[in-house]
Amino acid sequence: MCGLPGYTPYELIDIVFDNGIVTVIEPQVLDRPRRFSKNELIVIILGLRILSEIHSASNINTDKIEKLITKISALVPTYTSKVSTNINSEFMSDLNRAINHSLKLEIEYTSVSKDETTRRNLLPIELYMLNGSLYLRAIDLDISAERVFRTDLIRINKVGEITNVQINSEQSEKLQISLEVSKSRRIFMERNSSIIQTVKETKNGFKVEVSVSNLQWLKRCILSNSPGIKVIAPAELALEIKQNANAILALYRS
Repeated sequence: MCGLPGYTPYELIDIVFDNGIVTVIEPQVLDRPRRFSKNELIVIILGLRILSEIHSASNINTDKIEKLITKISALVPTYTSKVSTNINSEFMSDLNRAINHSLKLEIEYTSVSKDETTRRNLLPIELYMLNGSLYLRAIDLDISAERVFRTDLIRINKVGEITNVQINSEQSEKLQISLEVSKSRRIFMERNSSIIQTVKETKNGFKVEVSVSNLQWLKRCILSNSPGIKVIAPAELALEIKQNANAILALYRS
């Protein structure tokens, strides 16, 4: 079930999602579609433009998408000129070619949290949208583990061949962590939306469920944002980070 807040039979829509196909079971509430705000329309246009870029690079007909973009853009003509996906066709063509033919990508990736650019060798797996951003799921060949990259932070240097890739299953295994994030550290959620599963607002901030494969990175991130981010579960991780924080503070006192 999905729909608007309120969750009465008038707001809810009964749907089934199977193999990438959404089927509406009881569509009568769709006879009177709701009016979108300007911000919602701009988000829809942005998503459609990204879809158009992805599919055009794959030689898929995008006429219907373009017609829908034109139709929606007419509703907010003042704002659509400012909407940009920061994605070009050549970039998407290289990504799709690498994904479809299992080709290695040599890239430069800018880390927002570390404020640095590093060179990576990747075997791309898939593209997906999450929280308004387009992400690339790939195997980082330098560490033989799966990682996620924001596409607007990627610069492709070279597309090449690749064979015999083995994944480090220990590093690629996803771990579920519960965090308490203060309102002052909300930027953590914005910068790392690819790992966030759920967010629930609380009296003091947010309860955030994350799924990570790189636990060492998460530990460093929590310590660098302390006391704005705390581990709720698992208890073993919370204790380990507390001990590490105390050890760091002891170095300052010595």
